[in-house]
Parts: sequence; structure tokens; C-alpha cells
Amino acid sequence: MKQQINLYQPIFRKQQIIFSAQTIAWLALGLLLLLVVWSLLISQRVGALERQLDNQRAAEQRVMAQIAELGQDQPDESDRIALEQEIERLNQRRTDLRQSLAAMHQRQPVADSRLHERYDALARQRPAGLWLTELRLDEQHGDIAMRGRALAARLLPAYLDALSSEPLISGTGFRQVRLYESVDEIPGVIFSISTAAETSR
Repeated sequence: MKQQINLYQPIFRKQQIIFSAQTIAWLALGLLLLLVVWSLLISQRVGALERQLDNQRAAEQRVMAQIAELGQDQPDESDRIALEQEIERLNQRRTDLRQSLAAMHQRQPVADSRLHERYDALARQRPAGLWLTELRLDEQHGDIAMRGRALAARLLPAYLDALSSEPLISGTGFRQVRLYESVDEIPGVIFSISTAAETSR
């Protein structure tokens, strides 16, 4: 006696997932839109960095023209030192901009971008006759410590007031502001500003 057992079950049948042409078209369109938006964002960022680099070069040319004029007029030692400080800052700024621009061209993220923006904000509002000799930013705690020199004491309050217009600096409470008379041949004052309660001089 023979008995036939049917082991076939519909559940074991291989299922085929079929996408319609309309579904595939919508997926392709969505991917294309994402690529277009990404390209536009990258282009805008690169364009902004290129404009900043052009402005940087123009600023350097103005400083070099001032140096040439001051060289003809035999400037004071304090003016020469201030211009050298300005040139050094502009050179550093140009280097940072070129690195940021190169990173954007390679589609790579730029580390510490907000840190650079805060440096820029502190330097952008600096009035003529005041320059920074030391700047420390603590990103973890948000503390700011600055040292510098000014040809006149009145330039320091003007500088702090101008910083209030910077979004990244506005609302920052400077808990310590110190002024010292210059003890060398450079006229003016030496200042120290910090958001911390106590800093070592």
C-alpha cells in the first residue's frame, strides 16, 4: 500500500517584490532633488568663503598701502608695531579661510567652525588703535580671556560695546576688566579682559 504525502505549502513559495514604474520614477526624482539641494548648499558655502578670501586680500592690500605711506612719513614706533600686529592677524585669517575653502571643495567638514567664527567676531569689532596680544577661548565652558594694548583707554569701552552687536558674543558677561599703564616705550595702556572671576596676570 502506497500513500502520497504532499509537502508543498504556499508559504514556501518565493515571493517577488515588484515596484511599479511610477514608484521607481518617484524614488529617482526624490534622489535627484536631494542631490540638487546638496549641490546648492555646497555652492553657496564655497561662494561665501571665496568672497571672504577676496575681502581678506583687499584688506591686506590696504594695510600694505598704509605701510608704504607710513614708511614715507617715518611713522612712530607704536604705529609700526600696530600695523605689524594687523598684518600678522590678516595673514592668519587668510590661512584659515584657505583651509576652510579647501575643505569645502573636498566635501569635508571643517572642525571647530564655530570657534573660528568667535575669533572672527572678536577681531572684527576691534577699533583702530587697539590690538590683541593674547586670546583664549574655552569652547567647553564658554569662557573668553583677552589681553592687548590700546593707544587710549577710551578705546576699550568702545570695543566692549561693539562686541554686543555680534550674535556669538552678545550677552557674554565680562566679569573682569583690568587696565595697566604702559611701562615701555609704546604709549597707551595694557588691558586684560575675562569672563572668569579670577585670572592670573
